[in-house]
Amino acid sequence: MTCFAQSTVIGALLLARCIMADGDQWVQKKDEEGRAVQSLQIQAPAMTEEDQYGYTMPDQYRCDACKAVSHHLGEALKQRQPKNRRLKEWEYTEVFDDTCKSGFSGYGIALVDGQNVLSGPALKRDNIKAGMGAIQMGGETWEKRLGEICRKFVYEKIGEEELYDSFRSRGEVSSDLCFHEARDCKMGAKSPQKKNTSKSSQEKKQKETDADKAQSTDMDLNAFIGKLAKKHGLAKTEYTKKRSFQDWEKTLVQAAQRISEQEKSFSGAAVQSV
Repeated sequence: MTCFAQSTVIGALLLARCIMADGDQWVQKKDEEGRAVQSLQIQAPAMTEEDQYGYTMPDQYRCDACKAVSHHLGEALKQRQPKNRRLKEWEYTEVFDDTCKSGFSGYGIALVDGQNVLSGPALKRDNIKAGMGAIQMGGETWEKRLGEICRKFVYEKIGEEELYDSFRSRGEVSSDLCFHEARDCKMGAKSPQKKNTSKSSQEKKQKETDADKAQSTDMDLNAFIGKLAKKHGLAKTEYTKKRSFQDWEKTLVQAAQRISEQEKSFSGAAVQSV
């Protein structure tokens, strides 16, 4: 069948296209006079204010967004990966940058089983029933949101080198990273969270932190710089790109200030909880 596209303007340009389940979508029915007719019901999502105007990805779509990001990053790496060597750091960083910048066209939201869901090339919707279709509302806003999810996934939650090593070992950028490392997806039901305000719980956290520090003492300078940038919420390249001697001195002073501020913040929080 022909899919009729339509567009509307809601704060920004939103593109609409029909998405349907695989196979024959038309349901064969008979009308009141016994004549054979075909039926196809199209559903459109109701856009919330956050869907329309929010800069960041709404929480309800974050898990699917992360899965889409992991898929496109993996496909981009497969295209660039040579058979006989590792990619150099600047090569896989370039892949990540390019994908996060312009790799997410064709995404938007659709109404499936009464709920708005993220929809697009990497997200197959097998639960669209025969005789049903859905209007996907997309556009530049969703591309930008996915790009931001992509940058946080690579540079803040996983790390460039760690992500590339994971790709090399598995042959793909697995969506499992969305559950364990990125934590945009959750497994099973949420368990109620309780605030640990007792002194014993704070001491336990401090011991765990000290243990983590002890386990991470054996690393080279490159690994240290990567983890330090991640801890400061920066891309690794912010601490590794070429600069003049004077600029290097300024960068090291800024890094030292960030370390000092984080230590003061942690110590202050520990004192208040005692």
